[in-house]
Amino acid sequence: MCTIESIVSYGKKNGYTHLGLVDRNVLAGAMAFKKACEKASIKPVYGLEFDLEAEERIYTMILYAKDDEGYKNLMGLSSHICTKEIKAIDLKTLHMYKEHNILCLLSDNMPLTRVIDKKEDPSETLEKQKMWFGDYIVGLVDHDIASNAYRDRQMKPILKNAGIKTIALSRTFYLDRDDHEEFNVLKCIRDKQILSASDSIEEVGRHFMSMEEYDSLYEKEDLVNTDLLASRTDVKMAYMTSLPVYENNKGVASKDYLVLLCKAGLKRRLKDRVTEEYAKRLEYELSVILKMHFEDYFLIVYDFILFAKKQGIMVGPGRGSAAGSLVSYCLGITDIDPLKYGLIFERFLNPERISMPDIDTDFPDDRRDEVIAYVKERYGIEHVGHIITYGTLKAKQVLRDVGRVLDYPNREIDAICKLIPNVPGMDLNTAYNDIPLFHQKIESDGRFRRLFKIGRKLEFFPRHESTHAAGIVMSRKPLDEVVPITRIESDIYSTQYTMEHLEELGLIKMDFLGLRNLGIIAEIVDDIKVNAPFDIRSIPLNDKKTFDLIDSVNVLGIFQLESDGMRNLIRKMRPRTFEEIGMTIALFRPGPMKNIPVFLEYRAHPEKVDYIHPSLEPILKETYGIIVYQEQIINIARVMAGFSYGKADILRKAMSKKKLSELEKLYSDFIEGCVKKGYDRKLAERVYSLILEFANYGFNKSHSIAYALVAYQLAYLKANYPLYFYKALLNGVIGSQSKTYDYVAECLNIGQKIRGISMNESELTYIIKDNAIIMPFGLCKDVGSISANKIIEERKENGLYSDYVQTVKRLIQRGVERNVIENLIYAGAFDEFKHSRHTMISSLNNVIMYANAHKGEISLMADYDDAPIIEELNDDNMVLAENEKSVLGFYFSFNPIIAVKKKYNIETDNLYNLSVSTGNVKGFGLIKRVKSLKTKKGDMMAFVDLVDDKGSISLAVMPKVYAMHSSQLIKGKYLVFEGKMEKETSCLVRTMEVL
Repeated sequence: MCTIESIVSYGKKNGYTHLGLVDRNVLAGAMAFKKACEKASIKPVYGLEFDLEAEERIYTMILYAKDDEGYKNLMGLSSHICTKEIKAIDLKTLHMYKEHNILCLLSDNMPLTRVIDKKEDPSETLEKQKMWFGDYIVGLVDHDIASNAYRDRQMKPILKNAGIKTIALSRTFYLDRDDHEEFNVLKCIRDKQILSASDSIEEVGRHFMSMEEYDSLYEKEDLVNTDLLASRTDVKMAYMTSLPVYENNKGVASKDYLVLLCKAGLKRRLKDRVTEEYAKRLEYELSVILKMHFEDYFLIVYDFILFAKKQGIMVGPGRGSAAGSLVSYCLGITDIDPLKYGLIFERFLNPERISMPDIDTDFPDDRRDEVIAYVKERYGIEHVGHIITYGTLKAKQVLRDVGRVLDYPNREIDAICKLIPNVPGMDLNTAYNDIPLFHQKIESDGRFRRLFKIGRKLEFFPRHESTHAAGIVMSRKPLDEVVPITRIESDIYSTQYTMEHLEELGLIKMDFLGLRNLGIIAEIVDDIKVNAPFDIRSIPLNDKKTFDLIDSVNVLGIFQLESDGMRNLIRKMRPRTFEEIGMTIALFRPGPMKNIPVFLEYRAHPEKVDYIHPSLEPILKETYGIIVYQEQIINIARVMAGFSYGKADILRKAMSKKKLSELEKLYSDFIEGCVKKGYDRKLAERVYSLILEFANYGFNKSHSIAYALVAYQLAYLKANYPLYFYKALLNGVIGSQSKTYDYVAECLNIGQKIRGISMNESELTYIIKDNAIIMPFGLCKDVGSISANKIIEERKENGLYSDYVQTVKRLIQRGVERNVIENLIYAGAFDEFKHSRHTMISSLNNVIMYANAHKGEISLMADYDDAPIIEELNDDNMVLAENEKSVLGFYFSFNPIIAVKKKYNIETDNLYNLSVSTGNVKGFGLIKRVKSLKTKKGDMMAFVDLVDDKGSISLAVMPKVYAMHSSQLIKGKYLVFEGKMEKETSCLVRTMEVL
């Protein structure tokens, strides 16, 4: 329970010249340990603790690495244990690692220990131990425990006579002597145990000992032998791998094959009209790529993208700086023409600063795994792996975990956690110092002080293993020869090292990202192609209906454009070209946002734009004199200072990262370069200051254009194929009640027909029938895929469901549970049988009894001689609506808000219309969510989300109004308000009344 940094820092402070890191079964911390030790000028020693099964017993021991080959053995052993998920290795496996390693048997758990305890002759046992491993030593363990020290004093002469060296070895689990309780709690979190009932040993005295403590506990000889062990080890980790070689069907070298593909791809992209500009750009990019030996990287990416396209898997048009590469465009890796949009290759791959290429690829989130499976099959499971990540104990999580281990009541822990705000960077110390209520709560009870003390010590420690959301690494060598591996997912290995340690080993991360929006586009395109040929890549980028839709801010469901803030920006920007969609995306971030008013002013009045110098006008004209893109900074440095593209990108990166050591020289180069080209020195200094200011805010234009294309494609499909669009959009959010409500509400608002769940029409997903969208079975609570499939299979095999009783009978005989049938009735799925829902629910028990009595009968016609009598009852609309909401998550057939408005004679416009209006408004709705918070002055206020049958709105309730109504602001209450629309979908409340 200590970080790598704290271990090394403590060792340095206390005069240690070497430190050893020994983890059980894993080497996850080895690379971080290496770097920390190198920084502190301490020699690192690497070991691995594991269990050996021999003579029907389990022995714990440590294997130390003598050199790089020995460390590779440790990686192999750790990988073997973790990927095979075995508890102990056998002697045959141990013998595989005899070379380049030192085995350390532990004095508290080895065969000789039992012999000593039984006072038997040790000679035979010593011979057996020698056969286990040629080069071995014995670690005298934990002499702070008197019984251990006594046993080892008896054992040591026997070992010495046999020529076996002993070393001082004290297990270290935490840094400070007083941390033992926190460590035991951490173990209980791992093992999901209660501290008071834990069956694990309480680890006291396992702190990082000082040299003085070691001197007092161990004989000098053992301490000297420990130093000798360290002197025998010298691990440099001086080994690397590279990407696998791409085997092509031409049998030529990778570099030649890449050139062939790119030239053919350029001719195809330009329809055989290749200009000199494109030919020279391609030649230049290829020369850089081949010089850096990245040909296999591009071919591997080309290959798995080609596979995806052949399998009908939608591939994103590009992401990040890779869209600035013409080679990527020629290979079909991206669909963005970099010359058309002024994108810069050096922003992606800089020949003046060697760095690994980084091509991230988007696939539909439901088909991404198919592409990873292909890569794994092509290059071998031993050569492809995920990247490990660790979920850490954050403020609320650590309190919940510690509270559970201490067996505190959940309600107490919940009450404490609710006092910690959900804001970035919030930790327990910050909450304690800045949140008075939290501070008071902690100090109100000794138990809570204990909770906080332990929680603060454990905060940020790893809690569980996971894998990087998108990253995959590939290696020419087997992975376990370069990095220790483990198994987190059943079908693919994962590295034990985290991402930041992989590149220096030659492992290049490739991101296979799952993007839900691509799945939506793919589904729409498939629907369109049923009736006519269609290629999403060939749609016009100036479609009037598309820009009218964006101009009307009808962007719900549109990638990058649907958030409230972005809608507000679109209302101001009103983009009318594809490039302006890219600018809108680039401007919608915390830094660039401050430039929006100036941008809009200059766009409206181009004559006001100050380009500073005529040579900058071509660079800044598209953004009206405002630096929006990183590429503009690069071009300014190139045009004014004469920098190469590569050097200009180095300047851009140094500015954004505030690398002062680099900037000092680059500043001088920039100014002198400008002067040399005839610019005034003061002008050069002004321009430098300008680009330095905007370097933090400049956005990668390649990324902006690539994502603008995905946004435009969705907007085009929404504008031109709305029926298919909404069907696919809803399929993309099955499982999200809030998103489903938003999208269903918009369908109803624009007059798009959408029908509820139907026993005879619904499927597993949303479908289209008679120009209406039909809801799926899975939208209903408790109706999982198994139950839904049973309903559908019964309908396919035995025909449509004809009436209520017969349908229940067939479902029961199919094994559909009662609660599923009941929820489907509440959801309206049985409405087509012409009984009220009240009637069907009231008679359901009798109908199920009837169905059970006739189990096994194959007749589909109900036997009405003994069928239950159905007594017709009327539905209460309010009850019907609430029951429907309880299973769907939203009102559909009937919205009680309508009844409440009628009851109280409330005459206000609906929230959908109010949300897009301006000025003073009056509205009414149901409270969906209340978020209370403090203002900078310390007063309480709230944001209240309100909904009605048409839409939603956010209310800003300031302290004065909040103080009058805070106790009434409860989810589920109805509210009438008056106020002023401050921005789209947000109203500043002046008065309110809670009904």
